[in-house]
Amino acid sequence: MTPSETKNASATLPQGYVAVPISADQARASLRICILARREADPVGGHLVLLRDRIDTKVYLGCVLDVSGQVHEWIELWVQNNEGLSNSPAAYRQSLSNSILDYRWIQQCRGFLALGADQIVRTGWESKHPLPTFLDLSSLSPVHPIEKNSKSPLTLCTDDGLLRQKGLPAYTSSLHRYLYISTIGADSLFVPVTKGAPENECTSSLAQVCNNTDSIILFNEGAGFVMARKHLPTSLESFVDIISGVPWGGLKHGKSELNLGKQIDSLKSDQTVLVDDGRLFLESQGKSGRLLETFYLKLRLLADIIASVRLLVSELQKPLLNISDTSFQVRLGQPGRGLPYLWTAKAELCEPGDTITLIAENTGVRYYLSASAGEASVYRPMNVSLPAKGRVSVRIRQISTTTDEITTVDGTLSTQERIEFFYHDLLWLRLNHGSGTVNLYAHLEKDSAMAPGEWRFRTVPHKISGSDLANLKRTEGIPMHETPFEVIPLLSSPCDLYALGVLATRIILVNNSTTLPLALDAVLSLARHLASTHEESKRLSVRVEETFQADNRWIAPLGPQQLLFDKITPDEALGLFPLKLWWSALAIIVRMFPGAGPDSVCKEYGDAPQGGLHKVFDQTSAELENLMIKTRTLIVPDWRASWEIAGVIRKYLERYTDQ
Repeated sequence: MTPSETKNASATLPQGYVAVPISADQARASLRICILARREADPVGGHLVLLRDRIDTKVYLGCVLDVSGQVHEWIELWVQNNEGLSNSPAAYRQSLSNSILDYRWIQQCRGFLALGADQIVRTGWESKHPLPTFLDLSSLSPVHPIEKNSKSPLTLCTDDGLLRQKGLPAYTSSLHRYLYISTIGADSLFVPVTKGAPENECTSSLAQVCNNTDSIILFNEGAGFVMARKHLPTSLESFVDIISGVPWGGLKHGKSELNLGKQIDSLKSDQTVLVDDGRLFLESQGKSGRLLETFYLKLRLLADIIASVRLLVSELQKPLLNISDTSFQVRLGQPGRGLPYLWTAKAELCEPGDTITLIAENTGVRYYLSASAGEASVYRPMNVSLPAKGRVSVRIRQISTTTDEITTVDGTLSTQERIEFFYHDLLWLRLNHGSGTVNLYAHLEKDSAMAPGEWRFRTVPHKISGSDLANLKRTEGIPMHETPFEVIPLLSSPCDLYALGVLATRIILVNNSTTLPLALDAVLSLARHLASTHEESKRLSVRVEETFQADNRWIAPLGPQQLLFDKITPDEALGLFPLKLWWSALAIIVRMFPGAGPDSVCKEYGDAPQGGLHKVFDQTSAELENLMIKTRTLIVPDWRASWEIAGVIRKYLERYTDQ
């Protein structure tokens, strides 16, 4: 059964699974927001279907259920949870607190509302802490902890003064959380619900405070914020493969497979159904038609992806810094009978950024840090993933202080280590001036160095205390060895553009015979070649064409045969596909990589205007829109133009016949 035949088909719970309301209020409602749970725990996935485990959030599969047990909507339940922070870099973790996480959460919800308010199921818990919640699968009911003596509910304590009075970390300035009985305040026992939370004579475990805690399942024990979003079961990567000619493998929960309804299940159909009901009318035209239609569908996905990232960056005014193939899911609309359902697909952002904004000490300089900093990823350039650090020798050349006590330091550092940096990157130095240390933040000036292995630097304006400044001035001209340093990349939205360039490579150029690392290596090689042969007077797409004509080795990794999983030879693909469209697509992808050459949209990874971080995506969006229009006219020509041309031909034929 195809999607056009099943648009009114109702969804039911998968076999072996139950739906549990996520609060006592929801248990009494006609339409209930529930979490999906497996009665018998999956040996790998457990009871709950954990879709994603983010740095500060756990995302579970849930549903909106009516009293008859019919599923009206599959949803994602985003539950605020800071367990993932234990694996984040120390600099990132030390910059966070409950108040910052709460603010980030509310910003995140605002961003998702901007992406599509109809995709959010409002509960009120997006910005108000619910009761701590556990699940009882035997009774299919939520459990809110009740203190066994007073029969009073436990709630999250956000009263900093009360927590300090009890010798416990304040809520706003720490990452620890405690439950208590709000009605008795200071007389309550405090229950720690975060790992490593300090304990004393005022604290007690949940098992000691409440009855029957052994048989319940953890869900939202820390009373974190909750957001409900409509669920999109198909990942971007899976859907790209579907377009390329591979049926979907289905939604997994550990070793179990979830059946979420016939419309979703149709994507697992054989290729005949995907072709006949999913596409337009080009299958009858053979491989050429399939190539062109597949190209257009992939361009649409890429345009959706870039538009959603641009919108969220514009809303938050900070980069996301965590974009990958798992950051997007695909929504399928409900087509009418006979309409191609693959054309209803829309890629949507499902992972907001994990960025925090840091201010360099005593400088006011703002920079961004990702929770995944230090982790290598194909979606991040290596110098961003692994910033340089070590020890250097430093000589201070000059210290200048203005009348308003703002200090600038000029100096030279020398090292045998290889340091790679961009102009906007910050150099952090911890100088020992004899009576203590002072932290300086500077920009390197490689071109002004006087000897090999040396770099000149100039600090950003600092406010340095009088004693530190006096001690620092006494070190002028004296080499200071073994000075710790670290290059802090000033990352911004061009990093997201880089990640989108990698995604574009994945979508357009990866099939069953080419992996992403191989395709990306070929794209970056092409970018470097085009940079070395740059001609201002020629369009980039023209230079791409000339490059392929001059050396046919490029066509094997970067030819249009990569669009499909079909076995199409590079030479065959060249004869089947409109190549001017292909050269334009490669030119768009090459331009997305910052610093790849004079054709790049951005010169480096910090090259974005403050207050306009989203503008770095505009050129790519405009070029993609233009390319989609050109491609669409080859699939669905303008009928008016075709009719007029046919009329002219008919007139000439009639005149020729009369003669």
